[in-house]
Amino acid sequence: MSESARRRPLPALAFLLVLTVLTAIVWWRVLHRPGASTPAAAPTTVQPARCTPGAKAVRLPNPRAVTVDVLNGAGRYHLATDVSTELKSRGFTMGTPNSTAALGGVAEIRFGTAGRAGATLLSYHVPGAKLVLARRPDARIDLVLGSGFHALASPAAVSRTVASAKKAC
Repeated sequence: MSESARRRPLPALAFLLVLTVLTAIVWWRVLHRPGASTPAAAPTTVQPARCTPGAKAVRLPNPRAVTVDVLNGAGRYHLATDVSTELKSRGFTMGTPNSTAALGGVAEIRFGTAGRAGATLLSYHVPGAKLVLARRPDARIDLVLGSGFHALASPAAVSRTVASAKKAC
């Protein structure tokens, strides 16, 4: 077999390797783009507060009295930091944003008995979040964002929900 008739697989393999790496980079950027979780795309509705006859009005704390640690369980880049910044602009006291193990669903709001009212207030800002009572002595709250989280509720929708929660049935 002549020299020109032999195939040289090394250039083709190098080309395929480069193409695979570029494809992986493009998909990484698509899946982790910052626009996917920005508060600008916030939903306009919040689940209304449930009211049962004879129930008392909910007494909600001032957001400044609620300390929240936001944890990124969705694995999206900068999600906990972005949500912390938005909640801080809404008046909440923020801890250090961090990441945690993966979480399915929208979010979990983890709180102790001392933080029940603050967790209720925070739940109006995070529609679809699951309230989870934890054994902790303080009023600090953990907001764990899951893979189903997209954005916080709009401030107008939160105001309407808070106003309806403060009314007795």
